[in-house]
Amino acid sequence: MKPVCLITGAGGRLGQDLCSLLQEDFNLIATYHHTAPDIPSTVFATETEPAEPLPDNANTHCLIQADLNKRGDIQNIIDIGMNHFGRIDAVINAAADIKFHGHLRDLWQADDYPISQLQLNSVIPIQLASAIYQNCWKKSSADNAYWNRCVINVSSISGLYVFEERGQAFYGVSKAAMNMLTLYLSLELAPENVRVNAICPSQFKGKSATRRVSEAIKQLLTGNQTGEIIT
Repeated sequence: MKPVCLITGAGGRLGQDLCSLLQEDFNLIATYHHTAPDIPSTVFATETEPAEPLPDNANTHCLIQADLNKRGDIQNIIDIGMNHFGRIDAVINAAADIKFHGHLRDLWQADDYPISQLQLNSVIPIQLASAIYQNCWKKSSADNAYWNRCVINVSSISGLYVFEERGQAFYGVSKAAMNMLTLYLSLELAPENVRVNAICPSQFKGKSATRRVSEAIKQLLTGNQTGEIIT
């Protein structure tokens, strides 16, 4: 049996590449907001009841359209994944608001983008990990160790360094918050044999650069490290 990996933001450039790279070695639960990733042998899931008996689902992937800002959608993702595969072994939080919204000096005239960006980029990934823990991993340390269960948060180099005059203050802050929350979550989940790491790539606009990030994430999936911020 293959491990089951949940990928958020699967319709983005990195998410699409992760699906392509991992589809042979993992059963995928791929969530997307607008653009569905192209994965062969896929079930488009819209409700929690499995389309087929679980043994027949073993070699399919599962696509779920969801809004991660909605708690009900997060619970629906987990319910569908559990009904489709019987478990969830890893989560890659790749969904993000990557916009550079503007300068802090203009914040008085801005809308509520800082709150929404902080929410999606730092709070929701931990909220999703918490939901998976409560539904799948709690009091299951032996199974967690057997399946090498883990959380991987896709952060950014912007969460480590300040880049002058580029209007990315809140994006950087949201990723810095993700890094710190990753470290705290790794401490909390270590006794349950669940690993938690973050990766902080720079821009990956080309295919080769994107693939390098995907391969680094795959190494984190199959490795044994925890509590690390990878650059």
